[in-house]
Amino acid sequence: MAIVLKEKGTLLELVDPRLGKDYNKEEVLTMINVALLCSNVAPIVRPTMSSVVSMLEGNAVVQDFGIPDKSISFDEKKNEEMRKHFQFSTKQDIRETHTQSSSMVGPRTLSSTSAGDLYPDALDSGYWKGRD
Repeated sequence: MAIVLKEKGTLLELVDPRLGKDYNKEEVLTMINVALLCSNVAPIVRPTMSSVVSMLEGNAVVQDFGIPDKSISFDEKKNEEMRKHFQFSTKQDIRETHTQSSSMVGPRTLSSTSAGDLYPDALDSGYWKGRD
């Protein structure tokens, strides 16, 4: 809905009517435009948190939110971004798994904790009290 209002140039329709006219229009538009940037389908386009804070504090210019291409649906963009993300994640997981398995080559050592430490076999130990 916000994107449609942005296209129409009527973003102020998002403002709660209970506020009446008692708000700073420039601040509201800044907040809405930053929110649009943060909710972009493409993660790479979203601003960093430090950029968001700077924009909200007025220390940085709010980047222009590009209106999505009408020829590509929201779902198509979302699917493409997810595919890229998971393709990258899978490649990274494969590299990490290879690195971990490579580092496990060599003699294995046992843990310093033995089963006897965890479960004492002496019948008079405090471990067995109240375990009938």
